[in-house]
Amino acid sequence: MFNFNFGKKKPDIKQYAIVAVVLSSIIAALSQCTGVSENGLWDLLDEIQRKYFPQTILNEFILKDPEKLNRRITRDVDRAIDDYVKKSGLKESGVDKPRYIDEINDETMCYTDECKALAPPMRICAPWVDSCPKD
Repeated sequence: MFNFNFGKKKPDIKQYAIVAVVLSSIIAALSQCTGVSENGLWDLLDEIQRKYFPQTILNEFILKDPEKLNRRITRDVDRAIDDYVKKSGLKESGVDKPRYIDEINDETMCYTDECKALAPPMRICAPWVDSCPKD
């Protein structure tokens, strides 16, 4: 008699199509009117819905679109890096730049005078890595 469904109801293809067409049209129109890039508007919409409406079809729509999902991941990673830099004080101390480290020239790998005359190899070391030597 009664059909009880537990959990969240999955939206069907028709609902995704409607959301895609409506939002894409609105974003395109706003982009034309304001001069803001469409990607910037999608990012803004994504951040608003993540904060205020996390359990909506829009969230699932963004998660299923590879381009929008990649932009979300990039924003999240950039935000995490910025938070780490602020908390650790790297920007204030001036050590946020990578260090260039000259390694010892291994002449056992060189058999000619031209090769031995080359500068020693150089590598980049991130200052937030514990094994990175100080200047």
